[in-house]
Amino acid sequence: MSTPLSRISIQLPTLTETQLRTLNRLVIDQLKSIRDIEAAEKRRVLRAGDRVSWSGRNGYTEGTIVRVKRKKAIVDIGLGRNWDVPLSMLTSVR
Repeated sequence: MSTPLSRISIQLPTLTETQLRTLNRLVIDQLKSIRDIEAAEKRRVLRAGDRVSWSGRNGYTEGTIVRVKRKKAIVDIGLGRNWDVPLSMLTSVR
């Protein structure tokens, strides 16, 4: 039984450039929608003062939320350094 993803991958070589651009736009819009929903859920849960962790370019990092914005949070990682971290990357540390 073929999955939707396997059917799409089989048909990709037959698509025109315009169709590929349209498909790309649809995929990007869907990803943005998913991220917006995740950010809204995190905004309801996370507050200034909460301890959080995330894994990014510098590996595992922990910090304290200073401010929650629309899609990101400003997180104090100590040593007077604040980072702007996407809400979707944050996990609460208890």
